[in-house]
Amino acid sequence: MRVRIILPALTLALATTAFAANPPAKTTTPAVMGTTQLDGQNAKIGQTFTIGKQSPINITLQRASFTTTRFVMGTTTIVPKADEKLLVLRFTAHNPNKQDTDLYGLKFTAVDVKDVNHVSEGTFVRADTNEPYNARLKPAQKIDVVAVIRVPATGVVPKLIVQRGDGLVLRYDLRGQATAVPAPFTDPKDTSGATALGDAPGALGKTYPVGRYDMTLESVAFSTEAMLGRTPPSGKRYVLATVVMKNLGADADSPSHYSFRSELLDADGEPVEFWLLAKGSRPEEAINRAVKPGEEYRVRLVFVAPEGVGLKSLVLREPNSHGLVFDLSAVK
Repeated sequence: MRVRIILPALTLALATTAFAANPPAKTTTPAVMGTTQLDGQNAKIGQTFTIGKQSPINITLQRASFTTTRFVMGTTTIVPKADEKLLVLRFTAHNPNKQDTDLYGLKFTAVDVKDVNHVSEGTFVRADTNEPYNARLKPAQKIDVVAVIRVPATGVVPKLIVQRGDGLVLRYDLRGQATAVPAPFTDPKDTSGATALGDAPGALGKTYPVGRYDMTLESVAFSTEAMLGRTPPSGKRYVLATVVMKNLGADADSPSHYSFRSELLDADGEPVEFWLLAKGSRPEEAINRAVKPGEEYRVRLVFVAPEGVGLKSLVLREPNSHGLVFDLSAVK
């Protein structure tokens, strides 16, 4: 036999009141520092924005381009390494204030495809010159300026951040916006044109930027003439690679044996020993010769190769620079 239990109305009311007084605990989101993105604006090339709280300045990014060619900033020559390229940014700075201002605190940061930051060089230069810009801008004055950033040789730059102190930052997506790496250093495997080859194919008689110098490989030939009073060792012969070097760096430079990190391979694919750097038409070592900015100098790279074996290729490069690969299979 079932017994029905009937609770008094007062008991039910008390139970309901107690339940209402203790509702389920709410879930709260913990505060985490450093996760808030800086206040900013998605920007496009050609648009003008005002940035900087304490001393506002108007910025218009005019052009972005990639290059493997050296860039001169005042007395500094910036040469991208073989695993780097340069991102060159031309922008207009405009002073909207009633008092003078400058570019102090203005910073450009490129974020690569691996989310690594790369900050611009500490100097800006006037557009179309190599002169550093450190002057103050008068009210309403505008100036076209260039900033340079070392970025990886591989891949696009999906984000460029421009900021001045605290406050609003500008974010540019440079995918498809930056001018491609110039030939012959454009990697054909990357259709975006944003990847630079470490070593690019070169042709005899053509001039290319290689480190601080523009170089032209004029000729490559075998020789048995004496160099530094020494004839080739038994079973060997010299390989003379004649190069015209034009110094386009910021200062004078003295080429020497250590100015090159060239690699010569014979027809069997074996490396050929580099011996010395000789003068252009004399069997003397090319040393202690200061080559001024803008000046050309002819030299010969001297290698010691086995007799009876042809050549395959020559890589012409300076230390820590992009290089050029020349096909020498036709040299007899």
